[in-house]
Amino acid sequence: MLYKNVILSILLSFSVLSISSCTDKDPSVLKIFVRSSDNILTPDAEVRIVADIEEGTPEYLEDTRTNESGAAIFELDELFDQYGKNDDKVAYFTVYVTDTAEFPTILESVRAKQNLTSTATINLGE
Repeated sequence: MLYKNVILSILLSFSVLSISSCTDKDPSVLKIFVRSSDNILTPDAEVRIVADIEEGTPEYLEDTRTNESGAAIFELDELFDQYGKNDDKVAYFTVYVTDTAEFPTILESVRAKQNLTSTATINLGE
């Protein structure tokens, strides 16, 4: 009887471990909030992220516009799929934002981590 209980508990442990290993990972997202010089969230600003290759981030470039809440959202799962199994899953970017100004505002060293939502805020006109 004891032998039967041991085997049953081992099988139950393996099934719990196999089920928990099949769960989906959270998405990797970088959210950039853009604020005006008056500290108001700015919709429809152009936001571009460029990978910082010197920090070990694979080549990556993407741009989008801020939504009505003043946030530009970048989904980075495709970028993190390029990393090796033992690599540190952190990506570094330079962010460029253009609203109505002639020159873009630059925010250095924004970073994102795999399976997390990372955020940063850029204040225009500073």
